[in-house]
Amino acid sequence: MVISVIINLEYGSVMRFIHCNGSRLIFLTVYAHIFKGIYYNRYCGNKATWVVGTLIYLTIILVAFLGYVLPWGQIRYWGATVISRLITTIPILGKWSLIIIWGDYSVSNRTLNRFYTLHFILPFLIFVLIIIHILLLHFKGSTTLTGSNKIIIPFRSYFTLKDLVGFVLIFILLILNVIYFPRYFLDRENSIIASSVITPIHIVPEWYFLFAYCILKTFESKVIGVIILLISVIFFMILALKNFKRRHLIVHKVIIIIWLVNFIVLRKIGAIELIYPYSTLSQICTLIHFLPLFR
Repeated sequence: MVISVIINLEYGSVMRFIHCNGSRLIFLTVYAHIFKGIYYNRYCGNKATWVVGTLIYLTIILVAFLGYVLPWGQIRYWGATVISRLITTIPILGKWSLIIIWGDYSVSNRTLNRFYTLHFILPFLIFVLIIIHILLLHFKGSTTLTGSNKIIIPFRSYFTLKDLVGFVLIFILLILNVIYFPRYFLDRENSIIASSVITPIHIVPEWYFLFAYCILKTFESKVIGVIILLISVIFFMILALKNFKRRHLIVHKVIIIIWLVNFIVLRKIGAIELIYPYSTLSQICTLIHFLPLFR
């Protein structure tokens, strides 16, 4: 399918590189937006907007994973196999659910067709959630560390122009990436044709999945690893249940900065093999990742 796009479609290779490199930029902006929201404590001032934003983030993760496995390379094949097998941790129904998802007894072309269909349909759901997210924000208003904004700023002139400038800058960055470094962020090993009899020495997902992959690898028990991974994924939604005390502004800032640094460290550790002392460091970083929940 990818080869067909490159060969048969005019400027197909350009569209492919815009698509795959653009997905990385989307996650970069999403993580920056989430960090800004946590830093300014927006999960307390407008809980409904925050919960919808979390649903957008979770859906983007699902769409990204479904698109990640579509190029049928060696790393993507085994990534799909390993990640989808996590569902077997569900008692009784786990193995049957896996067969239903795969459509076979292993990852096959039928699985790929199902993933492609969902990868195409789910962005429409994201679009609807984004509209709801903006409407809730427009209705309630944004918040800062000092409380709700008392001055009403027109959305149509100020925010649309502000977001348009940011969009243009990101688009220029994307075009420069596609023109000069189109394959810089692509995994070379994924150019190898997928084989079910050859296991890669070390499976490394995309950078935006590395923090979750590190948390998953930290625990020897598969069940415990999956449970902690699920908690880390819905971590942002759990924050909406917290009550923020404004007298702890400095403490809040310090904790969030530590959390951000720890997030980067988790991403770095997730890209390497977990041997001592990295295995111990990953356990420490996993605990720090949930630090905002206990402040």
